[in-house]
Amino acid sequence: MAIVEDRDVAVAKALAAPTRSAILDLLRERGAMAAKEVAETVGVHPNVARGHLDLLVQAGLASFGWQRHAAGGRPSKLYEAAPGRSGEGGSLVADLLATLIEEQTPNFTLARPLAMKTGSRLGRRFRQKEGPLNFEEQVHALLRALGAVSGAIRVLDRGDDWVEVEDRDCPFRSIATAHPDLACSLDKALKEGVMEALGADAIVEVVTSIAWGDDTCREVVRLRRKEQTG
Repeated sequence: MAIVEDRDVAVAKALAAPTRSAILDLLRERGAMAAKEVAETVGVHPNVARGHLDLLVQAGLASFGWQRHAAGGRPSKLYEAAPGRSGEGGSLVADLLATLIEEQTPNFTLARPLAMKTGSRLGRRFRQKEGPLNFEEQVHALLRALGAVSGAIRVLDRGDDWVEVEDRDCPFRSIATAHPDLACSLDKALKEGVMEALGADAIVEVVTSIAWGDDTCREVVRLRRKEQTG
């Protein structure tokens, strides 16, 4: 119990600084980055960025590895957001699953609206301003919201009205083996609910899924075209 409490304190301290929180968001969005790249993007000195990154590593929110260069020389130290769900995310998913379990058998009719509602509540918490959001702002808020459920979210690719995200630690892993279709349905609806709360009518297309035996969950979150709603 003390170990869990100590880690919670470390996480709280790590995220208390706006710059560190912004750096963690950046790692989730960009993937592995060197301290110099982080410093240039965030606008701080490389030594300051390194200090923030090391604190994120100590809190278990980030990890680092070494990348060797084909031409030789000293390998580069790269940081990335660490896999693993936060306690808050686990509670959110547990509450959702508890309601489903009360139904005794997986109920798709209940599951989708419940997951949408849960995602919408999550999205509202991470919406940073009132009024319309552009797609870039919606994607940023989506990543922050999903980061509360899984610390392993990152962006793989994006376009003007779509973004492909990867999750290396599916929040519905506990039911994925027994009920893969239900797990995928919940995951898609959760993301669509988040986007709805951010003012976007979006659809989620599954590319790969841990529930289907893939190593990661990859999904494309795409704004719905007007002709698709007509």
